[in-house]
Amino acid sequence: MAELTAQEAKSLVSRIGPKLGCDYTYDPVFPEGRNDVCAVRHMAENGSTYGFDTIYLVWKEPDGTIQYQEIKNSRATKDYIHIDSVKVNDDGSVSVKFRSGGSYSGVPWSESMRAAISGKVEVSKEEPVSFTEEAKQAMVKVVESHQHHHPLYKPTVVKESVIDEERGIAAFILFEQIDTDRLSEHGEGWLGDQFRYSLWVMKRGEEPWQIYEDHAYIRPRSKSGLTGTRGRDCTLKDLRLEGDTIRVLHSKGKRVEEQKWEELTFSI
Repeated sequence: MAELTAQEAKSLVSRIGPKLGCDYTYDPVFPEGRNDVCAVRHMAENGSTYGFDTIYLVWKEPDGTIQYQEIKNSRATKDYIHIDSVKVNDDGSVSVKFRSGGSYSGVPWSESMRAAISGKVEVSKEEPVSFTEEAKQAMVKVVESHQHHHPLYKPTVVKESVIDEERGIAAFILFEQIDTDRLSEHGEGWLGDQFRYSLWVMKRGEEPWQIYEDHAYIRPRSKSGLTGTRGRDCTLKDLRLEGDTIRVLHSKGKRVEEQKWEELTFSI
């Protein structure tokens, strides 16, 4: 077993990790009783609007060669990722458990990856330890697949979620911005921003599916000279899971100045 020093691992990741201008490589995390393999977190940020974390597995071969493999990144969500533990399994593979507070995706999540590093390198995701972990991982995947890249757009995020661990049922509200006619951060445009709120459901062992959505334009502050209104609020909020019924509040009406909250119910 060839010893891999913390400085060797950190220097390698600092060199090969993505660069956005304000970057940092954290100290390696080694498994108990082993000094030839570790996990390293690298953060890349541009200092203002964008950044992401990447997790690397780094190990030293018996001949002294240092190898590495990327096992996770948050390019799509921008979430910070923290390494919880590194463990060497009986078959020689390495399991890395990490988590995120969901600062950008809106979903606190955790995940484990297993990497075979002898011979051909193979990385696979380990099974979730609970339905709650499964559901949160699925929510993050929905956030990742509904990204809309525009300098004036608000980020896609899970606004609310409820999880019934015992019955294996979860529901969540996804927020997206899908259009704007504003020309600057401080402008309002004729119609403003178009937002979309959607309601999703998932059950244990299944992929999430959408059961409702609403989208509308709304100006940030003032009424439009074209339409005479700020627009319409399509917000969904106050999500509840009661037995086999999902309840959520929705803003009813065509003009935000006159809208009132109403309850929507869905059977699952």
